[in-house]
Amino acid sequence: MPKIRFVLAAALVAAVVPNAAHADGQASPGVSQGWNGLADKAHGVRFVALPANDGNWTVLARINLRGGTVTRYGSIRGSYGIPGVTLKGDVGGLSSDGRVLVVAEAPNGGSILRSVSRLAVVDARTLRTRARIALPGDFSFDAFSPDGRTLYLVQHTSTRDLQRYRVRAYDLVQKQLLPDAIVDRTEPNMRGYPLARTSSSGGAWVYTLYEGDEPFVHALDTVHGRAICLDLTWHASQIVLWRSHLALRDSGGRLAVVDRNGKTRAILNLRPAGRTTTTTTWAAAGLSGVGLAATALLLRRRRRQN
Repeated sequence: MPKIRFVLAAALVAAVVPNAAHADGQASPGVSQGWNGLADKAHGVRFVALPANDGNWTVLARINLRGGTVTRYGSIRGSYGIPGVTLKGDVGGLSSDGRVLVVAEAPNGGSILRSVSRLAVVDARTLRTRARIALPGDFSFDAFSPDGRTLYLVQHTSTRDLQRYRVRAYDLVQKQLLPDAIVDRTEPNMRGYPLARTSSSGGAWVYTLYEGDEPFVHALDTVHGRAICLDLTWHASQIVLWRSHLALRDSGGRLAVVDRNGKTRAILNLRPAGRTTTTTTWAAAGLSGVGLAATALLLRRRRRQN
């Protein structure tokens, strides 16, 4: 790309006002382009995607959290951004070791579901593009496996029901989309809008709060490629739900839904105990996906008996 320094300067000027390419009227949360980007607190840096040359190029910049110094930049042909993971602006795309960054093509305001989804896999240290991914259909970033070998994606297939989704796995080593969807077998028709997210240490488990027919938490086992849907007993309003966030407590043993005022609205016990109640559902960090599926099924049976 010629005159890269000029393009970088132009992109920085254009990004003075934060810009986000959200997926208004589309299924995925869209991408972030502008100053906020994605913070990697463990390494003290922030990654931002800056549109340049009328969106024909994207400049990726790595910026120190302290002082705001640009320590590295690179460029990608096309309009890309840091992928969103919730409708409230939470972003993702960085592997747990901070070495790999995935950026996604910005929505172009066309059809509700994309006919082709494009992502780029970038070396987070050099900001050089390692690989480009183009998948037929509507896909958005969801998570990484801890070893950085598997990329998890959210797929939407129905224009009539944008809440319906399924999780797919992409093998970054073999460079192929694995054939089977990752679903909770007790809840095969997963549907909802992602509102909040948190992860266990190292990213082995990713928890996403969804608003569906009823609120629930989607727990993704990124090590074994399994998913569990955990029902929430919710007594507050929908507005409170939208303004809440997730927080892990007790060394990852419990997952709390906390409102904007710091009040805990719901608790999920992530470690099995002798008894559970109808207000508590569990999954989690130390159990295999098979164990979690059995746990969720057992709990649902107990609820029906009660």
